[in-house]
Amino acid sequence: MAIGPIPSSVPTLFGVAALGKLVALDPKAKEGEFRLRCGWYFTPKRRIRPGLWKVSLRGVSFNSETYPNGPASGIAHSVSVASWERGVRLEGWTGELYLKLGRGFYAPFLSNGPGTDICAGVLG
Repeated sequence: MAIGPIPSSVPTLFGVAALGKLVALDPKAKEGEFRLRCGWYFTPKRRIRPGLWKVSLRGVSFNSETYPNGPASGIAHSVSVASWERGVRLEGWTGELYLKLGRGFYAPFLSNGPGTDICAGVLG
C-alpha cells in the first residue's frame, strides 16, 4: 500500500455503500484511495463504476472486526483513525464503505466485518 498524496485525477466518492480495498493512504490530507469492486449510490440508487476512487476520511468512523472470518464474526469495535491507520499500514484493509452524509442519515463509516450483500444492492 502506498503512503502519500493521492493523484488529483482520482475521482472523489461519497453517498455510496461499496466493497473495496485500500490501496493508498494520505494521512496528511486525511484521504484514502480505494479499489472498489462493487457498490451503489444511495440516491438515486444506481451502481457505482468499479475501480479507483478517492475517499475523504474526515468525520468517518472506523470499525474493526475481532474475527473477520471466524465463527464469532459480527463483533465490531470502534477504533480511532490513528489506530486504524496503524493497522492498515501493517496489514492493509479490505471491507465495506458506507459514505452516506446528510440530515437524518447515519455517519459515514468503514468496517472490515461482515455486513449486507452490497454487491446485490442490499445497502444496510
